[in-house]
Amino acid sequence: LGPLCDSIVTHPDLQLIQATHEGQVLSIADGYAKASGKTGFGMFSRVGLPHTSSNMYNALKDRTPLVMISDHADSAIEGRDGHEDLDDWTEAVKQYTKWQWVVHEPDRIPEWIRRAYTLANIKPGGPTHIRVPRNHLYQPDVTSQIYSGPAFSVPMNLQPNPAEIERAAGFLLNSSSPLMEVGFEISQCGANDAVVELAELLAIPVIQHHRSFHCDFPNFHPLHIGYLRNLSSWFQHYPQDIDCCISLGTRAQQGVEGFMRRRNIPLIHASVDPEKIGRNTPITSGLVGDMRLIAESLTEAIRGMATPAQLKKLSEERREKLAKYSAQRHAGTRESGRLSKGEQVPWQRLMYELNELLDPDAVVVEELGDGARTLTHIEFSNSGRLKVGRTTGMALGWGVGASVGVKLALPDRQVVSIQGDGGFLFGQSDSLWTMSRYEVPVLTIVLNNRSYEATRLRIMNRQGAAGTINRDYVSYLGDPDVDFTKLAAVYNIPGAVVTNSEEVRPAIQRGLRTLAEGRPFMIDARTMSWGTGADLTYYQKFSVADIRKRNV
Repeated sequence: LGPLCDSIVTHPDLQLIQATHEGQVLSIADGYAKASGKTGFGMFSRVGLPHTSSNMYNALKDRTPLVMISDHADSAIEGRDGHEDLDDWTEAVKQYTKWQWVVHEPDRIPEWIRRAYTLANIKPGGPTHIRVPRNHLYQPDVTSQIYSGPAFSVPMNLQPNPAEIERAAGFLLNSSSPLMEVGFEISQCGANDAVVELAELLAIPVIQHHRSFHCDFPNFHPLHIGYLRNLSSWFQHYPQDIDCCISLGTRAQQGVEGFMRRRNIPLIHASVDPEKIGRNTPITSGLVGDMRLIAESLTEAIRGMATPAQLKKLSEERREKLAKYSAQRHAGTRESGRLSKGEQVPWQRLMYELNELLDPDAVVVEELGDGARTLTHIEFSNSGRLKVGRTTGMALGWGVGASVGVKLALPDRQVVSIQGDGGFLFGQSDSLWTMSRYEVPVLTIVLNNRSYEATRLRIMNRQGAAGTINRDYVSYLGDPDVDFTKLAAVYNIPGAVVTNSEEVRPAIQRGLRTLAEGRPFMIDARTMSWGTGADLTYYQKFSVADIRKRNV
């Protein structure tokens, strides 16, 4: 990293943000990219590459545009299994990157960096990795062409096939009970407003794919009915079976495609990624292109097929019932959160208080096993609050660093990081060091139920041998009982432990005041466990001290 430090001397406008762990470098860059819409950039030592793999994998699954650079063994000695060297470093991350390269000529470094940025940005995006031999990094008097900003991007206004647009529009227009599923490509393409306009045109009920890093459709909008699991309650208000579904910007997996296939319902799948169209399920219509252009084209096509009066007649009844259903659902959710109380904090109460207290444009970075906890209770929209999360990667150890990157990208907006206790224990205290050093005012809230809850539910609900005898061998985290505010205090970050529902609001208010003063804050919220085995504290006891033959 010496050449980087040298370059800062001659380019003092460059700001270095340092992390103490390569994996957190990745998560910081990832959060920055997701919040800014720009490419995240990071550098780390060559031997730190294995540390990055977990969050590099997350970035690939999320299609986050990242450029990661490290040094490499000197050209004269590489391939000898020497100091900090392997025969093929890039092989280790081929599954996690769109492109990887080892530089062989120092005068071509700008060429490869330009290529890394270009490939990272071309949708579907993803991380790229370059390794530069140390002798090339330190070589003086290298002459090369330096590229400007426009050379780093390729316009990606991919127009969908007009004939297929007409065909898909016909399916939607002729449907008496359509459904729309929205996914992460909508936010990546900046298509949110266009998708809202399309849904409103026909009063199509909208469900959010449960693995998306943003809220891709305003979750308090009258047409938004929640997730796939909310369909049964919607059917009670509109007892007409779905006869057509459009899945916009999803991978068509772990969502409506199975529901549609079992019922032989026409499925329209739209994606910017041609490899994902129809990959996991048969489709009736496939639309490849930019999500904004697809949504706008469908809206235009439908308007060309029907008069405003016809469109109103088709959608009026459904629009009224959706508005009534959404109003009742949100009122019930809000009231259940407000009334939730206990000595261990119900997570619903915590989300209720956050929704009441956060700024209208706050950013919530969530790393929870169930993203519905935030999306159901906290209001998000394209022009209001922003949610930043993950898609289907779900490797733990991402959220705290990501919140640092989000705050770097959006310094004038409140940033709150919501973590599970298990996820925080995946080495994320390293990012508190960065928060403290650079005065990154982020409110970190750990939902500390002393358990890997999702793991416990999977073990117990399948009723295998362990579940049958109520033995949860791996999920209980309450021994030792970690006080996360003490971890924060090591880094000079203040905090509060919340043990009951009445302490939630004062703690959040104190945290937000601390943020306004320019410092981070930690809340350790002792939350209730729920579901099968919620009261279990069993784990397989073992003591190395007891098996010693000598007291050493």
